[in-house]
Amino acid sequence: MLNKTPKLRDIIKGVRSFYVIGNIAIVSPRTEVDKEELAKAIMTISPRVKAVYIKRRVKGNFRISELEFAGGQHITETVFKENNLRFYIDISKVYVNPSLGSERLNIRNEVEKNERILDAFTAYGGIALNVSLVSNYLVAGDLNIDGLYMLKKSIELNKKCIREIDIVQYDATFLPFRDKSFDKVYADNPTMIRNFISELCRITKHILIIYILDKEENLHNINSDRWVKINEYSKDLFIFKGYIRCDNSN
Repeated sequence: MLNKTPKLRDIIKGVRSFYVIGNIAIVSPRTEVDKEELAKAIMTISPRVKAVYIKRRVKGNFRISELEFAGGQHITETVFKENNLRFYIDISKVYVNPSLGSERLNIRNEVEKNERILDAFTAYGGIALNVSLVSNYLVAGDLNIDGLYMLKKSIELNKKCIREIDIVQYDATFLPFRDKSFDKVYADNPTMIRNFISELCRITKHILIIYILDKEENLHNINSDRWVKINEYSKDLFIFKGYIRCDNSN
C-alpha cells in the first residue's frame, strides 16, 4: 500500500496551503506557528523547496510582500516556469502571484500580433513576457527599477522564443507617451488603479484592460464594458478584470 504525501494542515495547525515560486515556498498562516517546524514540514512535502518565507502583508507603491524568513537557505532569488516561459525574480523586491498564470495565458490569447501593446505596471514582466510571444510591438514599463532589471534577465532566459520588448521606467501619473499611442493597454495594479485610469486612457487608442481589487458593488462608477471575476482575495474582496473603451468620450 502506497504512503500518501501528508497535507500541510495535518502537520501544522492554522496552515492550509502554500505556494512555490521556483525553489522558494511562501505561506500565510492563519495563526502564529513555530517557524522552524513549518519550514521543515514544507520542505518534507516539497523536496525541491530550498527556502520558506511567511508572508505578513503586501505594502507600498510597489506592492511588495513583507516576508519573514522561516527556514532553509537564506535566498530570495529564483527562477520559475510559467506557460513555457522562464522568469527570474527576487521575491524581496517584487510581488509575485503564481496563481494568476492562467490569466496571463488568457492575455496572451486575446492579443493580436499587429496591436501596439503596453504592459503598464509590468513589475518583473509577468504579462509582458507572455504577450511577447504574440505581439510585434510591446512596451513594458514600471516605476520599480528592480523589477525592470529582472525583466531584462528573463528576456535573456527566453531570447530564443520571444519578440522584442521595449523597457521604460516611468511614474504612471504622467506617462511619457503621446495620446493614443497604444491599441491596447494592460494595467495590473489592483490596489491603486483608480488613480491612473484617466492617464492610461489618454494613451490608449482602443481598449484599456485594468485589474482592480474591490467589492463588486463598488465597480459601478467605473465605465467598463464588462467585468470578469479573476480571483478571490478574501470573503468580500475579489480581483476583477475590466475592459474600458478609450476610443469614445473617455
